[in-house]
Amino acid sequence: MNNKLNAISTFLRVAEAGSFSAAARQSGMKQSAISQQIAALEEALGVVLLHRTTRVMVLTEQGERYRHDMQILLDAMREAERRLNPAEPEFQGKVHVQLPSGLGQLFLPHLLLLQKMHPGLQLRLSLDDRLADLVTEQVDVALRLSHEPPNAHPARVLARIETALFAAPDFNPVHSVDELAAHPHVRFSGIGPDAPLRLVCGDETIDVKVNTVFRANNSDALLQALEAGIGIGGMQRPLAARALQSGRLVPVLPAYRLPDRFLYAVYPDARFIPQRVRSIIRMIEQVLPEITGNR
Repeated sequence: MNNKLNAISTFLRVAEAGSFSAAARQSGMKQSAISQQIAALEEALGVVLLHRTTRVMVLTEQGERYRHDMQILLDAMREAERRLNPAEPEFQGKVHVQLPSGLGQLFLPHLLLLQKMHPGLQLRLSLDDRLADLVTEQVDVALRLSHEPPNAHPARVLARIETALFAAPDFNPVHSVDELAAHPHVRFSGIGPDAPLRLVCGDETIDVKVNTVFRANNSDALLQALEAGIGIGGMQRPLAARALQSGRLVPVLPAYRLPDRFLYAVYPDARFIPQRVRSIIRMIEQVLPEITGNR
């Protein structure tokens, strides 16, 4: 049993390192010993876990599934051992967190402080509006903005995020929804170019056809376009807060807003969530009122 656990740990190390040679350097083992352990594990399982040549190593479909399941089991074993010694730091080990590019910048100082305070923690951050494949990209937790929870993975709502319309202060004033179509607009590139702008006011929801002149795939570019006076656009209130305070942006039709989205913590698997991951999400929840302005 112990030999099999060692072989599983070696397999996970190879999968993470990306090659036998890299795993050998990291572990201090001989490359031939690593190759023998993987071969013995494949023989015991009756499946091929890795396709390997002299240059590349790629997980097979069965290998990726096995990696995912075994990582959960080994993490659970380590967590059980950690609980036997409560004095052991809770912020310890590797954690891969994916964050939206805009809100991620607001969380970044808090995460950097956490890393500085806990040297045993090994944070890997992905600030990306793209929706990562949590399993294949080995993401421990992703923060995602969505109108509804994802179907493929377990998720927990952390906050409601409002999005409103903004423009530069010298932009032509807008007095009614009907006037929006006459002005250029700035929009996220993930929205279809011909999709109407949906606005909410109380119980009323309306769709407005607008002239989109600038599109970008991240919030920072959209914010800079709004401040440059290129057009009117929707922006999450936390991201627009500083520009509003400094006068670089002003609200447009403040009685209206875009449909609310929710910030979710999304996990690759609910069967086991390591304590270090739970602790990071707990810290994020603690700073959310400061970031969203909902104290």
